Amino acid sequence: MTKYIFVSDLFLDTYRGGAELTTDALMRPTDKTRQITASNCSTLTEELLETAAANNCHFIVCNFSSLDEKLKLFMCKNVSYSIIEYDYKICDHRSFELHEVVEGTPCDCETRMSGKINTAFYAYAKKVWFMSHAQKNLFLSKISVLKEEKCEVLNSVFHYGDLKFMYSIKDNEKDSKYLILGSRSWIKGTEECIQYAKDNDLEYEVIGGLPYHELLIKMSISKGLIFRPLGNDTCPRMVMEAKMLGCDLILNDCVQHKDEPWFETQESCYGHMDSRADAFWSHYE
Repeated sequence: MTKYIFVSDLFLDTYRGGAELTTDALMRPTDKTRQITASNCSTLTEELLETAAANNCHFIVCNFSSLDEKLKLFMCKNVSYSIIEYDYKICDHRSFELHEVVEGTPCDCETRMSGKINTAFYAYAKKVWFMSHAQKNLFLSKISVLKEEKCEVLNSVFHYGDLKFMYSIKDNEKDSKYLILGSRSWIKGTEECIQYAKDNDLEYEVIGGLPYHELLIKMSISKGLIFRPLGNDTCPRMVMEAKMLGCDLILNDCVQHKDEPWFETQESCYGHMDSRADAFWSHYE
């Protein structure tokens, strides 16, 4: 039986981000027979990788910014692994738009040594999972050696219990406020969203730091969500939560999953999200 080792910079026990929530949902599937463990990027060694490979392990690499470059090259030739790509780690800034803001030039990271190593890392993966079709297509345009047949769009993944909880509160009576995510991350565009609300005379509330189910309840009683990131956001989880909770959405084109067919209606969103974990694991079994 294949054993699966999830590898990431951070897991849900140390940071509660959208990527970590999706990773956790995949690590806790309903099929309890799967042998799943986790390893932080900083704890990996060649010896651990060799031992795991000899014991029929497949590595599932999530966010890997802290993964040593020598280990990436070692993995290319010596272990079986897949990648779940949550953003744009082909770029040193993990965002083509942020790269241009910081460096003043279009992203050329794929021509740098770091980019060449990451290019090889993607190319040797058995499978590369993306968060949206738009994200996948941008990767394919940047990495000519990445074969489309090994790429698949996963989108975010939710625990069944969280989907069930959202469904139970989706028809709550709503107030007149639009929510704005309070974030220090440049890409989330918090200040620009606040300005949008002011310019359009919308009642708004900036939120952040709430326990997860409290956040869901807050969305369920709010009129809508303003989410207009400054750069490509591959599949922002908060937008999907707001959709499933019946919120009016004010988005821009940087929300990369917004035009995918499954996102058209509240019900189609629920149905799609309910299928994601099985879609992932069916590839390996």
